[in-house]
Amino acid sequence: MTRPRAGLLALIVLLCLARLSPAQVSDPIYPKAKVDLAFNRLYDYPELEAALKKLAAAHPDLLRLASLGKSVEGREMWCMTINNPKTGSDRAKPAMYVDGNVHGNEVQAAEACLYTIWYLTENYGRIDKITKLVDEKAFYIVPSINPDGRAYWFTGPNTTNSSRSGKSPRDDDRDGLFDEDGYDDLNGDGQITQMRKKDPNGRFKVSPEDPRLLAPIKTGEIGEYEPLGTEGIDNDGDGQINEDPPGGYDMNRNWPADWQPDHIQGGAGDFPVQWPEVQSIVSFILDHPNIAGVQSFHNAGGMILRGPGATTRQAAYPAGDDRIAEEIGATGARMIPFYRNMVIYRDLYSVHGGFVNWTYEHLGIFSFTNELWNTEQMLGATPTAGTNPAKPWPTPSALTGRKLSFSPTTSCCSARPTRSGSRPNTPSTAISKLVDSSRNHSESRPHS
Repeated sequence: MTRPRAGLLALIVLLCLARLSPAQVSDPIYPKAKVDLAFNRLYDYPELEAALKKLAAAHPDLLRLASLGKSVEGREMWCMTINNPKTGSDRAKPAMYVDGNVHGNEVQAAEACLYTIWYLTENYGRIDKITKLVDEKAFYIVPSINPDGRAYWFTGPNTTNSSRSGKSPRDDDRDGLFDEDGYDDLNGDGQITQMRKKDPNGRFKVSPEDPRLLAPIKTGEIGEYEPLGTEGIDNDGDGQINEDPPGGYDMNRNWPADWQPDHIQGGAGDFPVQWPEVQSIVSFILDHPNIAGVQSFHNAGGMILRGPGATTRQAAYPAGDDRIAEEIGATGARMIPFYRNMVIYRDLYSVHGGFVNWTYEHLGIFSFTNELWNTEQMLGATPTAGTNPAKPWPTPSALTGRKLSFSPTTSCCSARPTRSGSRPNTPSTAISKLVDSSRNHSESRPHS
C-alpha cells in the first residue's frame, strides 16, 4: 500500500472513531464502568437500595445481595457479599465485615460502603492487587444498619443532630406517651433551626457578614434581636419543646460487651441486643466465624478508633493484640491525611456497649471505627507530623474570629467560625426564624 493511500485509510479510521460514542471506545486504562455511580452526592434509602441491586446485577460472578432482616419500620437491611466462587466459598476464606450508618444522620457512611463495593468489583481483573484480594478473601458489606434513621434524615424535619436514633418509639420524657413531642417545622422549609425575635433591648444584632447569623452587640450598641431557642411548639403541654422526638436511643450502645443501663450509658435501651437491627447483625456475625476483621464507618472527625471503650475494659485487650491494633491504626493515620489513630475511652470518651468493642472483646476480631470527614482539611489547615490525639490538627488563623450562629449547622448560642464552610451534605442556608415575641419558647437539646 502506498503511503498516500495508507494515510487516507488512517484518516478514515480516525474519523470513524471520532463518531463513536464513549461507550463504543475501549479505554484499557480507564474502561467504562459497568455501573456508573456518582459519589459527589448522597443516596436516600430507595436510591441506595437501587444502587445495590444494580451492582449485584452487573457483577453476578462476584456479588450476592441478601437481606439480613428488617428494621423496626420494615426496611430491608441489605448485605452485599463480595467473593469469587471460582476460588472457593466465601465461608472458606478470611473475611472482612464492613458496615455504616448505625447513626441515621451519619449518612456518608453508607456511601463509603457503596464505594467500597463499586471499587472492588469495577477494578477486579484490571488491578492485580484488587483481583488477588477478591480471589483470596471475602467481604460482607452492610451500607446502612439503621435504614429507618437514614430515611427520616432525608424526609423528616431535622436538626443537624437529630435522626441519629432508630425509630422504635420511646418515652423520652417519662410522661407515659411515646414520641408525642417531636420537631415542628414552623415555616415549612424542611429544617429545624433556631428562632429569634425582634427586641430593642436584645443582646444581638444581625451579622454584617451574613444576615442569617446573629452577632453579640458591643458596648454602646443597640440590640435588635434576642434568641428564643430551637424551632418548635409544646405539643403535649408540659412546658417543654421537642423533648420527645421519634426514637431517642443509640444502637451503638446496645451491643453485648460491657452493656450498661440507660442511667449509666444514655441511649443503651432496656437490655442488650434489644432492637431487630442489632439482632440481625449479631446473628449474621455469629454465623460467619470466618470474619477476621471489622470496619464500621461513622462521621465525623477524622478518627481511626479502636477499643477499649472504657478504662475498666483494658484487661480484655492483651498486650500483643494491642500492639498489632496500634500499628494498624498508625499505618492508617500515615496513609490518610488528617486522620488520627485513637483509643475510644482514652482519646475520645467512654462508650459502653459499643459495636467494635463487642466484636473484639467477645469474638476476638480486630475491629476499627472510622469517623469520616474532618473540618480542618476542608477549611484549609495543613497536616503536621505525628498522629497523637493530644496534638490535634491546627486551626487556620482565618477561623479565630467567632460569632453566634443561628444556622442549621449549629445549636443555639454556640460559637461558630466566621469563615464560610459547613459540614458536608448538611444544609447551610436556612434563614433564622422570626416569631411572635409574646410566645414563650424553651430549648430542648437533641438526644445523642
